[in-house]
Amino acid sequence: MYNAFQVAKERFYLFAERVGLDRLYPRENLAERLTTPDRSVEVRLSLKLDDGSVQICNGYRVQFNDDRGPYKGGIRFHPVVDLDEVKALAFWMYIKTAVVNIPFGGAKGGIKVDYQALKPAEQERLTKRYAKVMISEFGAEKDIPAPDVNTGAREMAWIMDTWRMIHGRYQRGVVTGKPVEMGGSLGRATATGRGVIFCVEQAAKEIGLDLSSATASVQGFGNVGSASAVFLSELGAKVIAVSDYYGAVRNPRGLDIPALLLHVQEGGKVHEFAGGEAIARDDLFGEKVDVLVPAALENAINIENVDRIQAKLIAEGANGPISQDAGFVLMDKQVEVIPDVLCNAGGVTVSYFEWVQNRQEFYWDAQRVDDELRQIMVNAYQHVYETSQLHNCTKREAAYRIAIARVAEAAHRRGVQ
Repeated sequence: MYNAFQVAKERFYLFAERVGLDRLYPRENLAERLTTPDRSVEVRLSLKLDDGSVQICNGYRVQFNDDRGPYKGGIRFHPVVDLDEVKALAFWMYIKTAVVNIPFGGAKGGIKVDYQALKPAEQERLTKRYAKVMISEFGAEKDIPAPDVNTGAREMAWIMDTWRMIHGRYQRGVVTGKPVEMGGSLGRATATGRGVIFCVEQAAKEIGLDLSSATASVQGFGNVGSASAVFLSELGAKVIAVSDYYGAVRNPRGLDIPALLLHVQEGGKVHEFAGGEAIARDDLFGEKVDVLVPAALENAINIENVDRIQAKLIAEGANGPISQDAGFVLMDKQVEVIPDVLCNAGGVTVSYFEWVQNRQEFYWDAQRVDDELRQIMVNAYQHVYETSQLHNCTKREAAYRIAIARVAEAAHRRGVQ
């Protein structure tokens, strides 16, 4: 059975050995320290539904590492959330913040619940209940939540409001991904997708791919996938297939992405879109395209479906979308992969910008946000590329080498805790 946290640890130990972590920091046992969460919280949440019945949900928050700064990470509400998944996501977050060199650690939270099945008032009660239970963990200098799967600006506003009601004062930086009207940053909603495309542009130059005439498919049409599809189409690429939880749609001539986005925003399912033909959800992986963006959940590309992949370039918009075994197959097929800990770091980077703006109470225009994000993502990509060339390794290994070096040095200088 797939265990995301076990996969994350195995990958870390593999790359830590290649870095020579034990040799560089003898007897400090940093590999174990950096794969053990600082704190894991699991709670019971009782939700009173509108019909008077009570639903019991499990809630989680994992604070994995704060050697380089406050804990940072999203909150997801999904039926398959469990503690090991949250640990893996928190682990990947502190690796990610180190790759792009922003001063945060890593955390993640979640509730095991079919959130979309709840009514709006029930969703608000559940979110605020979670915030109340976790409130001692949250703070602008301690642990800063953000949106993730099935959460967004609305939920962040509820959490910030709960923090304010309990503490009796504003602290806008307690969460990021807030509504702009409450101190959120312009550009945050599409930041992860924007970061994906900045990386795709760099990789396309590297492999000689003209994006203005390229084809693409996007697995997952939530926040990250939809933004990635929009930005790809704006560059001239034909997005020929898109999927969501319920199914997929394809059009070899290219989907009308703005129209598809409007269709979904109005409550439609992707496969119901009139601008293409409905196909099975997993058939998307068999499309012959230049660029594939997996932007849903972990382990989407695995040993059972990897042979169907015909893309030249895969940009990991989701966290951990390619299993370890599938990754080796893609290497043999010479498919270029932009790893998640680099590719989808745009969201946490603009969260950092929001946190900075909240601390200064001085807010940036959209162009500055976009320019600053591009600079950080391009610099990080170039550092990963140069490291991969230096060590003759994949970009994933190069990204981990960079992150491990930065976090290990910070942990060493902090001393034993």
